[in-house]
Amino acid sequence: MRFFLKPWQLAAIVVLLCVGTVAFIHWRSVSRSYDPGWMIQCLPQDQSTHVYINVGALRSAGIVDLLAGPKTAEEPDYRKFVDLTGFDYRNDLDAVGAAFWHGGSYFVVRGRFAWKQLADYAASQGGHCRNAVCEMHGSTPERNISFYPLKPDVLALAVSKEPRGVDMIGPQRWRNPPHVSPAPVWISAPAFAFTNVSDLPEGTHSFFRPLAQAQEVTFTAGPEGQRLEVRLDVKFNSPAQAAELAKQFTDTTDLLKKMLERDHMKPNPADFSGVLAAGVFHQQDQRVLGEWPIERSFVEALFSGKLE
Repeated sequence: MRFFLKPWQLAAIVVLLCVGTVAFIHWRSVSRSYDPGWMIQCLPQDQSTHVYINVGALRSAGIVDLLAGPKTAEEPDYRKFVDLTGFDYRNDLDAVGAAFWHGGSYFVVRGRFAWKQLADYAASQGGHCRNAVCEMHGSTPERNISFYPLKPDVLALAVSKEPRGVDMIGPQRWRNPPHVSPAPVWISAPAFAFTNVSDLPEGTHSFFRPLAQAQEVTFTAGPEGQRLEVRLDVKFNSPAQAAELAKQFTDTTDLLKKMLERDHMKPNPADFSGVLAAGVFHQQDQRVLGEWPIERSFVEALFSGKLE
């Protein structure tokens, strides 16, 4: 005996299959673990400087409060933003993945968000929200802000020339996934980012300029006892190039120490002389590894604008 489906039964099966497929895709999207690697892979890839910050770890170490300063010193505009959106990075921000690409800034932010208040804030600033994507103008015509929820606790945010720059952000898989360090702060920059170092502090130029010849450049930072430590990992095409950079960095550091001694000065941990003079470098095959211990007094001076 043959069994024939009636047209309405066939239509019902097709509808159920479609609904099931959509539900599965939604479940995969919502249940996906947004660990550091996934957060970075949501961002523009090529020719970008990528940053990951574990804000929760920095908060636990007391560094967030150190960087932010007292609440009484916060700008009125920021306090207004907190009041209107219910979002305060001191308490509500857990992690940030960022990409800086072609003049735009792209972020994947994990934390606690009041989505309706964020949408209302965009509208109050002359913006609008459509299909969960909100758009608003920034402080200049080149700063268009757009955002949407990747999942309940993950925000996609873009500040770019394009009105919907946030369309550049979404779950994807890179051909070469990033290896994000477990350190609270991780920065990966393309070599060409160091071609022009004029915007960096003058004393650091001799350290950053040679990185323009590298294949990969990664910085990490995190607490190390009572202070912080910045680590450098540079990959070159050959061991000879790595050996040359390690020697150059070591010679530059030794020269700085000798100049301070000649002037009867000691490296000051609260300025760049103290940080750079404490650097240690060594070569491992095609890589150069460097370490700079940083006292909290330097961080305080840097973020208070009192750096000497």
